[in-house]
Amino acid sequence: RNVIMSPEERMERSYLRKLKEMILSYELTRRYPGVEGRDKILEWYLNNIFYGHFAFGVEAASQAYFGKSVEDLTLAEAAMIVPLGQSPARNPIDQPEEAKRYQGMVLDRMYIEGYITAEEAWEAKQQELQIAPVRFDIQAPHFVMYVRDILEKQYGSDAVYGGGLQVITSIDLELHKQVEQIARERITEVRDNHNAGNAAVVVLEAPTGQILSMVGSLDYWDQSIDGQVNMATSPRQPGSSFKPFTYATAFMHGFTPASMVMDVRTSFPDLPNPEPYVPENYTRRFSGPMTLRQALAGSYNVPAVAMMHKVGVSRVVDTARAMGITTLNQPYYGLALALGAAEVPLIDMTHAFNVFANNGTMVGELTPAENVRPGNRRIDPVAILKVTDSRGNVLYEFKEPQRQSIIPAEVAYLISDILSDNQARTPIFGANSNMRIDERPVAVKTGTTNDFHDAWTVGYSPQYAVGVWVGNSDHTRMRNADGSRVAAPIWRDVIRLVHDGKPVVNFEQPAGIVTAVVDGTSGKLPTEHSQWRMQEIFIEGTVPSEYDDVHQHFQICRASGKLATNYCPLEEVEDQVFTIYPPEAEDWVRSQEIPQPPQDYCDLHGPEIEYSEVSIISPRHYSNVRGVVPVIGNADVEGQQSFWLEYGEGMNPESWTRIGPEHGHRVNNDVLEHWDTSGLNGLYTLQISVMEGGYLRQSLVPVVVDNEAPRVQIVAPVQGQRVTTQDEWISIQVNAEDNTSMSRVEFFLDDQSLGYSTVAPYTHRIPIREVPGGEHRIRVVAYDTAGNEAHSDSVTVQVAR
Repeated sequence: RNVIMSPEERMERSYLRKLKEMILSYELTRRYPGVEGRDKILEWYLNNIFYGHFAFGVEAASQAYFGKSVEDLTLAEAAMIVPLGQSPARNPIDQPEEAKRYQGMVLDRMYIEGYITAEEAWEAKQQELQIAPVRFDIQAPHFVMYVRDILEKQYGSDAVYGGGLQVITSIDLELHKQVEQIARERITEVRDNHNAGNAAVVVLEAPTGQILSMVGSLDYWDQSIDGQVNMATSPRQPGSSFKPFTYATAFMHGFTPASMVMDVRTSFPDLPNPEPYVPENYTRRFSGPMTLRQALAGSYNVPAVAMMHKVGVSRVVDTARAMGITTLNQPYYGLALALGAAEVPLIDMTHAFNVFANNGTMVGELTPAENVRPGNRRIDPVAILKVTDSRGNVLYEFKEPQRQSIIPAEVAYLISDILSDNQARTPIFGANSNMRIDERPVAVKTGTTNDFHDAWTVGYSPQYAVGVWVGNSDHTRMRNADGSRVAAPIWRDVIRLVHDGKPVVNFEQPAGIVTAVVDGTSGKLPTEHSQWRMQEIFIEGTVPSEYDDVHQHFQICRASGKLATNYCPLEEVEDQVFTIYPPEAEDWVRSQEIPQPPQDYCDLHGPEIEYSEVSIISPRHYSNVRGVVPVIGNADVEGQQSFWLEYGEGMNPESWTRIGPEHGHRVNNDVLEHWDTSGLNGLYTLQISVMEGGYLRQSLVPVVVDNEAPRVQIVAPVQGQRVTTQDEWISIQVNAEDNTSMSRVEFFLDDQSLGYSTVAPYTHRIPIREVPGGEHRIRVVAYDTAGNEAHSDSVTVQVAR
């Protein structure tokens, strides 16, 4: 069929073609009978069919894959070439594992048919083949192979390799050559210092989705970098460049660029994973409160995880898949996905960012029906503009892009505005980073994976989208090679190149975007206590309606330095504004020595403290007490007959219980009675009563009784857990709670205190480098505000070095 029938006939899918094939087969065997005739037909077949990599005929295939003549092939090499006649794509360059599998099938069949012995088959399978592709002149090779794969799926291998198709693609060859040169020059600059050996670049025309350039590697023929592997289509972890999908999802669920998020040490439950997820920032430092604008622009890790935790991992996955990411196919992803812990191809990331560039609309050509999966994109980037057959018939023509609204235009605009905000990213990346483009508005996001395996920069304008990956194809680690250092310089040069001579086009602000002034810290409406205000953009309907509650006003007694009461003289009372952050920031607030309001009320002024003949001095109002409490005070009235103490439940007790007997002596600032609070818990009121000449004088003090110890349990690590240097940390996670109020949890390793945490979830991380090898014992002690304490069971861990 391939030898005798015309290309058009081979492309037909009809009964007539099948009939012609049968007649041709019969006529060939009639004209060329016997063994000699069959050998002649086989020779024609082997010398004309396509074997992949532009090799027609078995001799060309031998040269293409092994650099030798067919007569010099070993049994193992010949067995690998034979299957390519039926499936050229399963060649040892593009699909080495499949090629090896089919080689084994050929050898097995030869053994069954008696052509070789079992030993020869086994030895051939064990032979390590040296693939030596012959170099030939080809431009934009990875893009060519990308187009070839599309054509094969659409029209079949026969049509592609022998059908006389004429194909016009979207590639801008002159631009592509310049992009290749930029990538090579920039990698040469960082190769030695950062061990960065390869790069990939994708350039899309934003309004149409056309692929103008696809650099799959620095050199298609360089086997030392696996040059023939297309890194533009190979899935790799995107690091922080994945974060815009999380924030876009958050903006679709009511959050705003002004929403406050805490960048503090946080332990997130990450079910069904047994251990919580405790993310670290790239800088290993925490910055406290920030707005979502600052968090995304500065690429802070903890806020990104916090936002994914709030909106839900599955919602973020849905957003990323709808926007064009095709590789998120696992049934479950943990919170590490917020930091890019899932592999995606560069072409997908660039296509997805192009949705932002087009105000939430995906543009391109329809995805073939057989490739569409529920929840995934339905529009692909455009690589082919026109296909005609050998007779000039138009089989396909791209006339105008398909368009599909994916996310609200207002959400896309918020992302673009943040990612183009150089001022917002300056605290982390500096004012003059490789992402700064002064000539026009350009949005950009970098990404870096753990251990520097992958570095990314993806950015866009309303005119072009450019994605860059830098790394090593074999996953070899780079050195200190974050995206802003090794990928962003390539991106910056390419983005300037594609825009050269083009008019400046701004991101189009949708009608549903409004502007409002908010408190610069809380992101809520400012008050008279706001320390600074800022103007921010919002989706209409999401402007905050609540007033700032971070900057709070307190009245402080100068004399005591405590909260003022009604008994403090007015001249001693001053107004102060304190910054009050959420409870999860308590450890960070303490580490930053941020002044906090006092917790106690003034005890220098008041009827029970100022000279009062009947008063309770200790315990103080609303203090926490436990066990046997010495009650100190005054029962010092001239002519008094007796005094007694009693307590009742609640603020206004309905009944009272006597503490000890009546006393006939006078007491001045001394012990009135000892109150045994055993069995009591909660709010109670203490009362002293003094009888004087038929008159009853009384004084009250409300207190909180807490005789219940906290409950504490070490959740992680588990008993006997083995930890290695690859783990980097020993993460201690503790569940602790109290019936009234927790004070802190103290951590111990081999009875040495490691420090304490005052805010739930209670966690501590021990750098593995600081722990000697061998068995170690971990325990914790939990304290409540009344002084009760609880000790956990010990957990032993094995540190292997």
